[in-house]
Amino acid sequence: AGPAACADVCRGLAEVLDTELRAASAAGAGIACAVGCTFCCHLRVSVFPHEAQALLSHLRERSTGADLAVIERRVVETARRIDALTAAQHYAAKIPCALLVEGRCAAYEVRPSACAAHHSLSRERCEHAFAHPEDSGTAKNSRPASLGLQVLGDSLIAATQSALTDLERPTVRYELHQALRALIETDTAS
Repeated sequence: AGPAACADVCRGLAEVLDTELRAASAAGAGIACAVGCTFCCHLRVSVFPHEAQALLSHLRERSTGADLAVIERRVVETARRIDALTAAQHYAAKIPCALLVEGRCAAYEVRPSACAAHHSLSRERCEHAFAHPEDSGTAKNSRPASLGLQVLGDSLIAATQSALTDLERPTVRYELHQALRALIETDTAS
């Protein structure tokens, strides 16, 4: 499948999760996520290859030349920085996502399933987790989430992996910036 089809798949998954998030919020769930809250945009994110394709295609279609060059440069620089880190070191380093522009995701409409499925019922807990990475894996840093939304997100990710298996497509997930860098460098080399 080409980049446009990949973007459609990612957009569809994000829309399903966004719809359910809005419904849960309307039903009284205290969803803490809001524009400008970027604590989760400093977490390590794993993506399927089609998600990386969708992100890069979306950025290249929607960004101006100068803005795109800045984002692609940040992606490559961030990937290089991450290359030298273990997953735990990456988490503790609080590295902002290279797609974060003025407190917003530059590719929000086609964001990876891991990002679309992530939500919190407590901004304070997210802030604590961000400020205290040494508490990772403890109750102090646990993220309260809606069980229904979490199960839905996990199920959609598992269904995606199952569909990729059925289509004999790669199911390995890669760190976001490293996957994007590989695509950028492949395009540059061509």
